[in-house]
Amino acid sequence: MKDVVVSVRVDDKPEVMNELEILLVSTDDRKDSSTGTEESASTDTEESVSTGTKRAAKTYTDLSDIKNDWGENSKVYKMASALFNQGNAQPAPEKLIRKVTVAGFGKVDTPDDLVKKLKEYAEKNNDWYIFLTDRTEDEYIMKLSEFAQSSEPAEAGLASGEEDHRKIYFAKTSKKNIADIKGRSVIVYTEKEDEHIEAAYLGAVAPWYPKHVTWKFKMPQGLTVPTLTASEISTLDKNHINYVSDEYKNNYIKNGVCADGEWIDSLLGNDWIAKDMRNELYKVFMENAVIPYTDDGFNLIGMAVFRTLNRAVQYGIIASDSDSGTGVYRVSIPARSTATEEQIRNRIMPDITWEAQLEGAVHGIRTKGVLKVNL
Repeated sequence: MKDVVVSVRVDDKPEVMNELEILLVSTDDRKDSSTGTEESASTDTEESVSTGTKRAAKTYTDLSDIKNDWGENSKVYKMASALFNQGNAQPAPEKLIRKVTVAGFGKVDTPDDLVKKLKEYAEKNNDWYIFLTDRTEDEYIMKLSEFAQSSEPAEAGLASGEEDHRKIYFAKTSKKNIADIKGRSVIVYTEKEDEHIEAAYLGAVAPWYPKHVTWKFKMPQGLTVPTLTASEISTLDKNHINYVSDEYKNNYIKNGVCADGEWIDSLLGNDWIAKDMRNELYKVFMENAVIPYTDDGFNLIGMAVFRTLNRAVQYGIIASDSDSGTGVYRVSIPARSTATEEQIRNRIMPDITWEAQLEGAVHGIRTKGVLKVNL
């Protein structure tokens, strides 16, 4: 037996994060090869158009496959490369994104045309959550942000049977004064169009999902620090636009907010709670032969709420008490005796309500929810 044994192993395979469904939309899907020649699409071609080809959506887990299909000079490949290649971001993410769905919509003439095609695509496949496009004009950003904002259903819509397929839109802009962008959108300023800062930002921070992390103080790989005056910085801050900051030689993305001023991490956390709670509720119905219209039945359903909220505490989405370590939330499960005759006849449970303290909410921001159940 040797007295000294040294084992060195190089593992160049990063941990993969596939929890987020990301859609990358191309509006000019001609194959742009390294030689600059235009080629026809591969087997996923649907129809030819005057400016190239319209391609069916395809999910990629390898950057080289995107390069082969789209060409290394295409925007699609460059955006995907910025999304995937964030291993040297600061701080380095625990995992790296290695899955993206790319859809070629072909030529679009107007922002309304692009939104229409997005909606048509959603009718066939609506399981995507975060989306990016290759259009950066102000009018496109405005319309796409409106689309993202409208994707979150109102309580009345959910009660009437509308499904919850909310979206978040990431976009870059070279304009400092773009304003009045709707929520559920993350806008990032850049002076370098080919750096694809929106994809890099997503790739550098999203791999922590669903764990709670702030999107501020993160520095994606491969970005240039813009030259900004104090007045220009003030304009970006006022318009809730994120940008690479240079403060005492420290470079990082500031401000970590959505276009309406909401924290990106708060939006992601709220969305995750809604999704996980819905999944937990379906499990209750599918794993039990019957849920009685009794206090015990109501409590069985209420446990789905507790499971999600407790998991949100573990992920740091919901704050925990510094002394007890328990989550800072409150859940109200109704008693059977509070149900009306109409609710009993229609097998509708009285609403479960809950309220929770979001982690990292300096100003005491709270999130609330109502769970409506038909038994």
